[in-house]
Amino acid sequence: MQPTVQQIKKEKKRQRRRASERWQRHLAELRRRREEAERDRKRRLRWLIMLWLMILESIPTPTFSPVILADEDPRQQKPQPPRSRKSRKKEEFDKRDDPRSEDDRRYLSDYSPRYGEESQEVYDGLTWNDVIAYNKIHRPWLFPAFAPVPGTPQRYIDEPLHVWALLDHLKHDFLRKDAITALKLLVEPDAHPWIDACAATTNGWKQLCYCRGRTPDMTVAAFPRAAALWREEQRREAEERKKEEKENPDNSPKPPGAD
Repeated sequence: MQPTVQQIKKEKKRQRRRASERWQRHLAELRRRREEAERDRKRRLRWLIMLWLMILESIPTPTFSPVILADEDPRQQKPQPPRSRKSRKKEEFDKRDDPRSEDDRRYLSDYSPRYGEESQEVYDGLTWNDVIAYNKIHRPWLFPAFAPVPGTPQRYIDEPLHVWALLDHLKHDFLRKDAITALKLLVEPDAHPWIDACAATTNGWKQLCYCRGRTPDMTVAAFPRAAALWREEQRREAEERKKEEKENPDNSPKPPGAD
């Protein structure tokens, strides 16, 4: 059944009314949001004004109380090196008795290492050689005069004997005799026969080099132990020879002309 003209007009009128109602509701919602946003803006503005008033009330003004500005912070001073514990009289006394010239004193007091010796610096630009040279002048008791051991070969008479250097000299034929003589001065007398026995053979000096230890003291202590083992080996060999002579008396060597 087809709708009549009256029904069509009534339906269109109802649709226009619904569209108008929706539009009115939309405008009302926009007005409500605008009013709410305005209220929020005013509320935030009141809080901001209140905050500024509180800040202004906490700051003293010249009208009610004078403003006292703090002085500028003093500039930080660089840390000064600690002063020497020596008194001024002591320092003057040291300078008066110092045999060095002014140039030498400035050189030893320089706080920068010399060119090429940066890796050797140990204290205030000084190397170990500088410290030793300084101590030789002002602390001579640390460097007593060297006195060679009586019987030292002429080759080793100018400086103290060192067991490692002597072992290194054993490798050379022209140094071996003096090195063995000097080695006996460092080692206990009990080990001298073993050293002589090793020196009597062509490659016996290699047995002496086996005594080298981690330190010079350990090296010197190894010679008596090696000599004790050598004596024990000699005793066992002698006992074995005697035992063989007793078991086989016919095989023993006969004196010449006994046949």
